[in-house]
Amino acid sequence: MPVAVAEEKQQLRRMIDRMEPEDVLRMLDYAAYLRYLEEREDAEDIAYVAEHRDEPTVPLSEVLKDFEE
Repeated sequence: MPVAVAEEKQQLRRMIDRMEPEDVLRMLDYAAYLRYLEEREDAEDIAYVAEHRDEPTVPLSEVLKDFEE
């Protein structure tokens, strides 16, 4: 693990240790909400891909050519 990441984790742990219990609970609720949103977006993406699986695709190189012009 890079040193910067380890230091950031230590800082976060110290911040959480200084928080009041109610604030820790609020933080955990918010983290759960963000996780829920991410899972919902993933499910929407999976459903979209499943619905459009048989549609023709365009190679990325072709799309990039259009943007370069």
